[in-house]
Amino acid sequence: MDRIPRLLAGITGTAAALFYRVGRHGPPLPEGPLIVAANHPNSLVDALLIFRCSDRITRPLGRAPLFDRALLGPVLRALGGIPVYRREDDPEATHRNEQMFRSAVDALRGGGAIQIYPEGRSHSEAHLVEFRTGTARIALQAEEGADWGLGLSIVPVGITYAAKELARTEVAVRFGEAFGCADLRDAYRENPVAAVRRLTDRIEQGIRRQTLNFDRHRDRILVEVAEQLYVRESRWVPWRVREPLGTRFPRLQRFARGLEWIRGSHPEAHRRLIEKVERYAALSDELRAGEGDVPRRFKFFPVARYVLVRGTLLALGLPFAIAGSLLWVPVARLPGFVVRRAKAEFEVTATIKLATLLGGTLAAWILWLALGYLAGGWTLAAVAAVLAPACGFAAMLWVELAQEVREDTALFLRLQGRPELRKQFAELRAELTETFRQLEKRWMEERQERAPKESDERRT
Repeated sequence: MDRIPRLLAGITGTAAALFYRVGRHGPPLPEGPLIVAANHPNSLVDALLIFRCSDRITRPLGRAPLFDRALLGPVLRALGGIPVYRREDDPEATHRNEQMFRSAVDALRGGGAIQIYPEGRSHSEAHLVEFRTGTARIALQAEEGADWGLGLSIVPVGITYAAKELARTEVAVRFGEAFGCADLRDAYRENPVAAVRRLTDRIEQGIRRQTLNFDRHRDRILVEVAEQLYVRESRWVPWRVREPLGTRFPRLQRFARGLEWIRGSHPEAHRRLIEKVERYAALSDELRAGEGDVPRRFKFFPVARYVLVRGTLLALGLPFAIAGSLLWVPVARLPGFVVRRAKAEFEVTATIKLATLLGGTLAAWILWLALGYLAGGWTLAAVAAVLAPACGFAAMLWVELAQEVREDTALFLRLQGRPELRKQFAELRAELTETFRQLEKRWMEERQERAPKESDERRT
């Protein structure tokens, strides 16, 4: 009975991993009853990423209307999905959530795993939105029904996209440390509402530690630019190296906290810093430098090694890239065409693209299989079945490498004969780096001054 859910989770999770460049971070999921609680920035794609990054099948809780859709409904049911009846979907159906709670609790008491999105809706805010209490209520009801000996684990998950609507952009899926809720037994018996609120806050803090949160989308852009130039100027990361989002994540979180601190404690210093970062970002955009930033100089031997290695890879991969492009270009362009024709809302853009790509890929693969059989029987069909997706994957990697080389080459050519521009970058970068160091020192001093006071307040 477990094979069908595993097969579907494997197929859809693999599709999501091809659509995005996925990085999984954190410890493995624990055994036993488990709730995976995640933020919800990208509709159904979030569930697919959890399928991809989990070593267990986690039954998804999803909006009830999704279970009525022609293709999606049967897939959700086969995965053991549990419908949630939201007031905004159908105010008259919310009483059916009693069955939702029973199904979720039964799954946990049977030692299973479920995945929930406590925000209650997919959104594009730069920060977490208000958490609903359903996750905590399910957890506490499950433990109470087992006389607080269930051993339930709750794992907070943060899903962070570089650009959720664009294919082959990065996404970091971060799994936090598991925690339980049996310690709330007495509190739940005394005041269930307060205990649910305490556990909801605990879940929110766990997810917050695995996500980036900003007041505005503009703040995230500024933090990414600031972190990027700081680590390169500090020589932690070589110029033009594109670090994975997951590797950058702890630094981005620290920069985000620093931005929040300076905005609240030193608004004038915050204003000056933002002006400098925006000026640097504008210069970088003018040169279309991308994530690799603008090097101080281009040295001969690193440039020669770059040309030799990447040039060789592009030359060797070109035949496969041409074959893959001929086979798969119509499929690759189909999602964009469907999204434009459907005039879909931004929240479901990636979901529609991914579903279209999955369906188109399957149809094209069957077509190549059939053509191979007609041309040369089962032997040629088997060759086509293997080579067609292999060439498509090679073409995808070749195009990504070619785009990176084109960006680096264009920047190299734009900087030739413009020493004044390099000097301008170097001066602004050095000024910003020194500003960051001074602010970090100031931040640490203020935190050390506050620590004894906060400790005294906790004791009292």
